[in-house]
Amino acid sequence: MNTPIPENARPCLGRSSAAMATQEFFEPVREELAAVQRRIVEQMHSPDQDINACLQVLSERPGKMLRPALLLLSGQAVGGVLQKEHINLAAMIEMVHMASLLHDDVIDRASLRRGSPSANALWGNTAAVLLGDFLLSRAFSLGAASRLDGAAALLGQTAQTLCAGELKQNLLRGRRDLTEAAYFQIIGSKTAALFSCCCRLGALAAGVSCTQEQALGDYGFGFGMAFQIADDMLDILSTEAQTGKTQGIDLKQEKWTLPVIHWFNQDSAGRQIRIEQWTAAKDLRGLIQQMRRAGSMGYALGQALRHVKQAKLKLDGFAQTPAKEALLSLADSILLRAGMEAV
Repeated sequence: MNTPIPENARPCLGRSSAAMATQEFFEPVREELAAVQRRIVEQMHSPDQDINACLQVLSERPGKMLRPALLLLSGQAVGGVLQKEHINLAAMIEMVHMASLLHDDVIDRASLRRGSPSANALWGNTAAVLLGDFLLSRAFSLGAASRLDGAAALLGQTAQTLCAGELKQNLLRGRRDLTEAAYFQIIGSKTAALFSCCCRLGALAAGVSCTQEQALGDYGFGFGMAFQIADDMLDILSTEAQTGKTQGIDLKQEKWTLPVIHWFNQDSAGRQIRIEQWTAAKDLRGLIQQMRRAGSMGYALGQALRHVKQAKLKLDGFAQTPAKEALLSLADSILLRAGMEAV
């Protein structure tokens, strides 16, 4: 008998205006992205009816496809997309990301993902972890089929970096002496490294020089740093209805992020009081106002802006194309929503 699909498992069909704006930047690779989505659906299938029922629920909840879009846009920016190679690599990257979200939700005890109940809420922690492992195995099967020189080594190194970043974040959870430097190291590993890998793979598959590959990889890294800082701000500032995922996860899991670290450390005299206020808080609204007055939200936004600027500079040497314009606009878009919430 098939695994029952709870009524509340249906995907949320609404999309925020920010998500719709992001989709507009994907126009240069719209057809290729559709092919990537089809490839992912092909992979989200099992001959076992019970497993397939779970995979079907996941496949009905597509994300924003940001990572595969960056891979495809990077290929377009330096000469064009090789249909089969780029499509397979982009599908693999998105499946790795999907698997990481399943694992993250278990670690964070999150109950919502993309506006619907998370896999762990629907089927339990064990099933969610194993589903993530299943997706990883399918993703790496796609990667193994690639004959692209250097792709396997890049993917292997990136996977190690991602795991190390997540592990370090969890080992340092609740550490009140967490520094900005440690925070930047964590997000560089757990988030920015995958964005960098996306852009480098897009360049590799297009057959460009090492210099161009590195420049696109650096763009992806800066993009990823800004993206995670903005995401951490939104974890504090936004509602579940706005983001479609469980809010306040970082607070509940004692993962101190950049606005909080800055607020804690604005002066030594009141540091301990602020830490105690934060850890004991049931309602963040008052503390958020204190953080705004202290300039902590503005500081975090400024750091995201710094990384966006650095990322965009890496594209200076590339010809002016619709793909390059899309990459520049996507970097700017990171700041839009976080900036609106921060004011």
